[in-house]
Amino acid sequence: MWCRLLSKRGWIESSTILDNLHSIVYVALFYQVCFLLGKWFVFPVFVHWSHRKDEQKRRKLVHQSSVHFVSFIQSIVILYVAVECMWSENYRLEYPTALDRIFTSHRDTEVVCIFAVGYFTWDIYISTFYSTLPFVLHAVVSTLVFCIGLKPYIQYYAPVFLLFELSNPFLNIRWFAQRYLPRNNLVLNCLQTLNNITLLVVFFLARICWGWLQIGKLVYDFYQVHTDPRFLKLETLIIVGGNLVLDVLNVVWFSTMVSIAIKTICNKNNK
Repeated sequence: MWCRLLSKRGWIESSTILDNLHSIVYVALFYQVCFLLGKWFVFPVFVHWSHRKDEQKRRKLVHQSSVHFVSFIQSIVILYVAVECMWSENYRLEYPTALDRIFTSHRDTEVVCIFAVGYFTWDIYISTFYSTLPFVLHAVVSTLVFCIGLKPYIQYYAPVFLLFELSNPFLNIRWFAQRYLPRNNLVLNCLQTLNNITLLVVFFLARICWGWLQIGKLVYDFYQVHTDPRFLKLETLIIVGGNLVLDVLNVVWFSTMVSIAIKTICNKNNK
């Protein structure tokens, strides 16, 4: 009923998006349930165990922990879906040319887009309340890009760009380790250092090297098909602009991570 209403009023014209709207909602609700489980049951216990006396800080830590808990789950889920899609024979066979990569649709890549749109829609909501403007911007841009992918348009690149998420498990492990693990345990400190190094390497390879390479390939594919009547100028501008914004944000975040790492090493050497 509501899908027909959205279509009738012209708010959503893509039949593929309308047909899969319920699945997008289910994915978003799944992550909200994970967030609430963390907020109500899992992290209050750990925060109390960490002996934080300030009630406001304890509440904030519970919320932040729940968000990172969902981020960790999402990264595992979406990486599984994306990698499984990229390893499938259909994916390798059905996208040999630029025309195929831009205009061809397949159920496997549709599923990747559904999972991505569901999560990033939830991420817009949760980042508005518990995060900063760059993360809200990241969620909005990602939602727009994968909604366009689901239309369908450039579905080939959906799992390609989701390989950005390879760094997220290590990022979330670092976040939890900083807040919940003891600082005077040599073994744990060594494991944290190993995780931090892995995070920097994977972030650089997945989000900087891979990201800029793939946006270059995507722009070249767009150039090859720009005379095709199916070419969507506005959507192309949104996709290219959105990916450039994300790539620039990734460079900024990586620079921040490197600065923190250098500062930490210098502080240890001065002690």
